Amino acid sequence: MKFSIALVFCLVAGILAAPQQQEEKHSDEYDAQILRQEAENNGVDKYNFAYDTSNGISRQEGGELKTTEEGSAIVMHGSWSWTAPDGKKYEISFVADELGYHPTFKQVA
Repeated sequence: MKFSIALVFCLVAGILAAPQQQEEKHSDEYDAQILRQEAENNGVDKYNFAYDTSNGISRQEGGELKTTEEGSAIVMHGSWSWTAPDGKKYEISFVADELGYHPTFKQVA
């Protein structure tokens, strides 16, 4: 009988503690601060932006209008990086043009 009561108590305690552990684990993401933010947009044919956050996320992108005989398209290029839960840093860089989206994925560190 005592074993059953102790088992039920442990199960209830484990269930109640699980959401708190989950919140603590992700608190860095919820509390992330913007460390750097830049933006430039001339409103016509060019833009750039970049930012870094305190939880290790970096993003930058730029684009400009490209005009050809077939028409015009905005050509974009950029990258973003982050530190994964395994402690490794990853980066995706890309070019997007009239031929499509061309990403490159790599492990940085």
